[in-house]
Amino acid sequence: MTLSAHFARLLLIVGFGVAAKGSAAACDLPPPPVVDLGLSRYYADDAGSVVDPGRKAAHDRATRPVRRWLDHVTRNADLAARQPTRASAAYPAQCSAEWLVRWARGGALLGDLASKQAEAERRWTLAGAALAYLKIKGHVADGDRKVIEDWLVSLADAARGAFVSSGSKANNHAYWLALGLAATAMASERDDLWSAARTIAFAGLGDIGVDGTLPLELARGSRALHYHAFACMPLVTLAWLAHQRGEDWISIENAALGRLVRATAEGLAEPEQFDRLAGVAQERPVKPGAGWLMFWEQWRGPLDIAGVPEMPSGNRWLGGNVLVLVQSLTRGSADLRQAPEK
Repeated sequence: MTLSAHFARLLLIVGFGVAAKGSAAACDLPPPPVVDLGLSRYYADDAGSVVDPGRKAAHDRATRPVRRWLDHVTRNADLAARQPTRASAAYPAQCSAEWLVRWARGGALLGDLASKQAEAERRWTLAGAALAYLKIKGHVADGDRKVIEDWLVSLADAARGAFVSSGSKANNHAYWLALGLAATAMASERDDLWSAARTIAFAGLGDIGVDGTLPLELARGSRALHYHAFACMPLVTLAWLAHQRGEDWISIENAALGRLVRATAEGLAEPEQFDRLAGVAQERPVKPGAGWLMFWEQWRGPLDIAGVPEMPSGNRWLGGNVLVLVQSLTRGSADLRQAPEK
C-alpha cells in the first residue's frame, strides 16, 4: 500500500469511526480474487440426497475464500444500509464497495470453472454480490460503479452461457441463475438480463404442481424438503423484486408461488408430509433455508402455520439480511427484527 493510500485509509477510519465501530473489524484489504474454481460434486448418489463427508470437506475448503469474501461484502452492505445518516453509512459502504472493486478488477470467477458445482458457486455468488451492491449503490463513486457493474454483467453472461451449454436441470439451480440475472439487471439497468430472468422464473413457477411441490426437487429423495426450501429462497426473492418493478408474479400459473410457499412451510412444520410426498423419510433436522419467509410475510402477511422452525433472516447468497434489502429498495421502515444471519 502506498503512503498516500495508507493516509487516505487512515482518514476514513478516523472520519467515520462511529460507523466503523459497529462493524466486525476495520476494512482490511480483500483477499486475492479467485479467478479459477475447481470443485467436484459432493453427493455420493445420483439423486443428490446422500452427502459424502470427505468430498464435502474438500468442497468447503475450496469455496472458503469465495464465501468469506462475500460474507464481508454483505455484512458491510447491511451495516451501511442500517445507518441513520448518509455520513455514518459512508465507511461500511465504501468498505463493501472496495472489496467488490478489487475482485471485479481481478476478473474474479471469470476463469476456468471446470465443473457444474463450480458453476453453481458462481451463480450463488453472483446473486449475493449483486443484491448487496443494490444496498450500497448510492454511496459508490461513478467510476467504481462502472467497474462493479461491468463485472456483474460479465458474471451474469458467463453464468447464463455455462448453464445453457451444460444442459443442467431446470431446478433450483435455474432459479438461482435467474436471481443473479435479475439482481444484476436492477444494478446495471440491463433490461435484457431482466427478461432472461423472467423467462427462467416463469418456467419454474410453471413447474409447481397443484399440491405446491416441485417435481425435480421432490426427486431429491431424503433432501426433497430441504431443496424445496432452498428453491423458495430465489423464487420468492425474484417475485418480490418483480413487485418493486411493478410486475405481478404472484398470480402466475394460478398463484403457483403461494402454493409452493405454503406447502414448504407446512412441510417444515410437519416433515412427515414430505416423507409421504417423496416416498422416503426426510433428513432431519431439516434446514429451512433463509429469508424467503420474511420476504413473504412482510409482503403478503403471516401464513399462520404453527411449528415452522426459526429461519435466518439473511444469507450471503441473498445479499445479506433480506429485511435490510426491503428497507433499502423501498426506502421504508421494514421490521429489522434480528433472526440469525447465517
